[in-house]
Amino acid sequence: MIDFADLIAPMTIVEFEEKHRGKNFVVFPRNDARTELFDNIIDWQQFSSYLNNDRATAGMQAITLDGRKLCMERGTLERESRPNWCRKDYYEKKYLYDLWMEGASLIMTKASLLTPRISMIAGAIERYYMGAADAHFYCSGHNHGSPTFPFHIDYDDNFLVHAEGDVSWDISNSFENDEGDFTSIDLTMGDLLYIPKGIMHRALPKTKRISISVPVAERKPNEGPLKTQDRTYYDFT
Repeated sequence: MIDFADLIAPMTIVEFEEKHRGKNFVVFPRNDARTELFDNIIDWQQFSSYLNNDRATAGMQAITLDGRKLCMERGTLERESRPNWCRKDYYEKKYLYDLWMEGASLIMTKASLLTPRISMIAGAIERYYMGAADAHFYCSGHNHGSPTFPFHIDYDDNFLVHAEGDVSWDISNSFENDEGDFTSIDLTMGDLLYIPKGIMHRALPKTKRISISVPVAERKPNEGPLKTQDRTYYDFT
């Protein structure tokens, strides 16, 4: 288990709260501890195995080269008739593979329990916030030019974990989100980026990459801690 203090070290929680939380974005640069932690979240073979088991996938989206967003839950990731014993939320593996080979980016959503490491990271964040965290894996299989979401705003504080490859970020410098008033930064495996809710941003993949968005829903005033996932790793061997 790790704590939030371990995740952002050497920055302290006091410094994070006084200078950054709910105020502005900040990068926690890669160091030995974060690099080791992030490097072992997932590899490309695990990624492939996960996509091949469509019956165990919590959520799946694709962004095509022409900017279309396709979504498993909306039935737009399938072309052929469904097989027997199919779940309600379904994607056609061959269609997903064809999109990937054409250069689409894939998003594995609701995946904070996908591997022990990402569950550990999400758990550290939600304990600090006394909230509930999830994880969405943004995956691009090609070099610069892979499709991604345009500038947008998230409505939860977000921690961006860089597990594979390089990503260029454009992030607004204020909550006014004025056009042209943003900072561009390049991040790589081992870097952690914090973006508070309400700050406009976009990610531009520079290489084959897996970067993981960990949004955290905060409890409202006068509420108790939110109900979270059971993040205990049970060894069934």
